[in-house]
Formats: sequence, C-alpha cells, structure tokens
Amino acid sequence: MREATAMYRYRCGQCRSTSPSVSSRAALALEQRSHRFLFHGGHIPDGERIIEPAPFVASDIPLRQWVIGGIMTLAIIAGILLRHL
Repeated sequence: MREATAMYRYRCGQCRSTSPSVSSRAALALEQRSHRFLFHGGHIPDGERIIEPAPFVASDIPLRQWVIGGIMTLAIIAGILLRHL
C-alpha cells in the first residue's frame, strides 16, 4: 500500500541528484528553483524531471475498511429512514 500523503521529488539528470521528498507542488517548485540557481546559474539542466506520486487507486484501500465503511453507510441510511417514517 502507498503512503497516504502525496510526495513529490525533483530529479536533476545533469547532476544525477534527487531532492528530498516534499508534500506539495509549491515546495517542489521551490526545491527546483533553488537547485537551478545554486548549481546551474539559473539555467534549466538537461534531463530535469519531476517524480510524482502514483495516482490514487480504490484497490489501495483494505477490504476491511470497505466493509466497515459500507456498514456505517447502511447505519446512517437506516437512521435517516427511521427518523422520517
């Protein structure tokens, strides 16, 4: 199972270095910009890329969590129906 928070990384093909993981695109842009200015004089290095987290897939959620969620949903619906009948 993948981590709950999205983690982005910046990869410089020129330096062959990868930034530490950051949790937002804004932090990633800051990491990218600072690397460009510190190591490449503000120029865009060849082979630069952004490593993004894999997209969310419903199958990542454990079966037990689906079952409990379904039971809770049924309980809420039953409560609403009983209150209005």
